[in-house]
Amino acid sequence: MLDALPSRGEVLAALATSKQGGVAVGDVGGVSWWRGGSWSRAQTPAVRDLAFDGDGRLWIGTQEGLFVWAPEARPQRRTLRDGDASGRVSRIEAKGGVLVVATEAGAYWSSAGGTWQTLNAGSADQPVHWLALRLSGSGGVGVSEPGAAPELAEVWSYGAEGLVRTRGIEASAGLRVVDRIVWPLPRPLAEAGAVDLVLDRDASRLALVYADAIAALELAGGDPRTARWRWIRPVLPPGASIRRLVFGADATVWLATDHGLHTAPALDAPFARAANPAGSRECTDLAEGIALPGDARAIALCRTTLLALLAAVPGSHHAFTPEGDAAPDVGPTPAPIELPADPPVASIRDRALARVGLAVERADSLWRGLRARALLPSLQLRGAWDDDRDRGRSQNQTFVSGDTRNLFDRDRDEGRHYGAAVVLDWELGGLAYPDDSVDLYRELRQVTSLRDDVADEIHQLYFERQRIRARLARPEALAPGEAVELRLRAEELDAGLDAWTGGWIRAWRATRAAANPPIHPGRFEASND
Repeated sequence: MLDALPSRGEVLAALATSKQGGVAVGDVGGVSWWRGGSWSRAQTPAVRDLAFDGDGRLWIGTQEGLFVWAPEARPQRRTLRDGDASGRVSRIEAKGGVLVVATEAGAYWSSAGGTWQTLNAGSADQPVHWLALRLSGSGGVGVSEPGAAPELAEVWSYGAEGLVRTRGIEASAGLRVVDRIVWPLPRPLAEAGAVDLVLDRDASRLALVYADAIAALELAGGDPRTARWRWIRPVLPPGASIRRLVFGADATVWLATDHGLHTAPALDAPFARAANPAGSRECTDLAEGIALPGDARAIALCRTTLLALLAAVPGSHHAFTPEGDAAPDVGPTPAPIELPADPPVASIRDRALARVGLAVERADSLWRGLRARALLPSLQLRGAWDDDRDRGRSQNQTFVSGDTRNLFDRDRDEGRHYGAAVVLDWELGGLAYPDDSVDLYRELRQVTSLRDDVADEIHQLYFERQRIRARLARPEALAPGEAVELRLRAEELDAGLDAWTGGWIRAWRATRAAANPPIHPGRFEASND
């Protein structure tokens, strides 16, 4: 196994393994290289990617330049043209002696790591984030046999320009570009960008990885331009975002997410969480299928920790363990190991959804309230007051008894009026077409998506615990020390389920454990709540 990393606890950002058994890990302060049974450390700018070439040299892509580290020397800077932007490296692809580097100035090709040529179109430099390379022996393209017609090498790149396929004939002086096509994307470039671009092990399928889904494009058999993207949406823990996709040996697929490492037997198969600690930690990268030190089958980067997947034991669960830690050898248990009884999964799910306010009844209540609102009239209270005051003055003359007399007349009129009204207005059309139905539909779609995420998390925790129960029931098939690890994992899963239900499982078990036997997968008995 590997000794502790000679770093200061920085978050690990890049991982690379060589065919000779070397392991390189990069972080914000430099690179650590495991070789000859010990670590070597080199200080560099913040590392973004690492790759070993066919000669065993380590290529280091940083945010301030490209470096090469030969086994017998110290890291040396390699200058790419096109200014400072070409020194900000995001991805390195190495196959044999061929190197392709993605930078903020575009993609660059080198046939032997000496001279570099740009793969950009004209003078329009566009940042490139991810790369995938097809060469001879990795999919039927590349340098052909002597005397045969030359074959093409393909470079797939994803960046500000979109997805670009560049084909050319590999030569010692570089790549003679034959064509360059901007490929239609499965999702608009303006949306959240891709987080990875990967070819499977036989280079027959290209995977454009987003944080929430994977778009796959078949490259083998026929013209790939006529093929359509096929969406694959792995079921992951709520809120999990994919960081990296790795095609391993035996068609195994690994997903490194910010909610743990997940694996599946194929890209289209359901993904399952890896055993702890990798299954619950934020992971960024994984290397698998290459000669690794000791019994390690794969190595994963999970924040500040380098984790090793030990070689599989027949009939045992693959478990990630920290470097230097070995599972205790307690020997097989002759009698079956019983776990505490579990409520039915439907009861656990309903309790958890109700506790976080995502029960289905809530949506029905909102619809009933929205339609019933049309039966509630809008109420208006109106009041009025009127005050009238008239003042009049008139003058006249009259001749009476031989004399003229002046007559003056004054009048005053006053009036007061009061009024009150109650107005009730019904919008009965809201019974069939509520005004806020569109907003409620949008809200319920988000609630439904969140409910599915919570239910999926409950199902993963529950059925992983039941699989552990089934394995503990056959102690003769367990590897030494595996029973201890399985019981700890079962307790962890039980604690997670109990937290989702607010302690209901603990209370259920306390009142029913004596009367009810353990419930195993396939039994759908309802609890007497």
